[in-house]
Amino acid sequence: MDKTGIISEIKRFATHDGPGIRTAVFMKGCPLGCKWCSNPETKKLNPQLYFIQKRCKNYKGCIAVCPENAIVPDNKNNIILNREKCNDCMKCAEACINGAFQQIGREYTTDEIIKGIEKDIPFYGRDGGITLSGGEPLFQYEFSLSILRKSKELGISTVLDTSGYAKAEIIDEIVKYSDLVLYDIKNMDSAKHEKETGVDNKIILENASRIARKTEIRISLPLIPGFNDDEKNIEETARFAVSLKIKFVDINPFHTLGADKFSYLGMANPYDGYRQIQKEDIIRAKKIIESFGIKTTVGRMM
Repeated sequence: MDKTGIISEIKRFATHDGPGIRTAVFMKGCPLGCKWCSNPETKKLNPQLYFIQKRCKNYKGCIAVCPENAIVPDNKNNIILNREKCNDCMKCAEACINGAFQQIGREYTTDEIIKGIEKDIPFYGRDGGITLSGGEPLFQYEFSLSILRKSKELGISTVLDTSGYAKAEIIDEIVKYSDLVLYDIKNMDSAKHEKETGVDNKIILENASRIARKTEIRISLPLIPGFNDDEKNIEETARFAVSLKIKFVDINPFHTLGADKFSYLGMANPYDGYRQIQKEDIIRAKKIIESFGIKTTVGRMM
């Protein structure tokens, strides 16, 4: 049976979302609330409205179609959006000819996704395929499962990029169709993990063990200054990887590339409370992990 789900973006010819050239499908919806998230448009399941002020040319067609009178000119005749009035009806996005208003998140069927993937098959080569990312693919479990299952039926390599925050039975079923799992381990300390993400890490660590017994898994370590870049946490992460016989840890250094996205969503920039990660911080973390005999990449170079 064809399933439906909400996708924020489909990225073709992706090279950092698993081995080879891949079609990366970014799901909307996530149960975690990571404060440093660089994809805020994937947190909520429902479609959301971007307003990119610099693209606005004062066409004003958006004003005429807004049923809530949420779009008005200011005293300089520039368009402003009142988010409190906006109900995300997306009529402004349909009317905007310059892309200042954009709908982020659209409904797709499994068959629509698969048809797009099939067009990319000639570019996959020996190692490429599809990657489900997000957001959190497990948040739309049935949709994700149907995409992975149909991909496997077509002989396409499948990668699941996940935080692992889901029920054990969901994990057990979805890994049957996942050739590789890219698994976020954000902090080994449960209290610190909950403070910065909104959930503790008990289920996440348990599910990492479940996955490691069933398919190939690589740990993704988002290196966040002041949160998990201390020597103790990095060592504990490496020991955990060794205990599960995981061969790779991918360090993903903190960055602020998501700042514009927060602005487009009318949200405050969350990055002001974080210092920039330094090259020496990355080198130190890499050396610590490698000292445990684990192959370590920076930026998920495969």
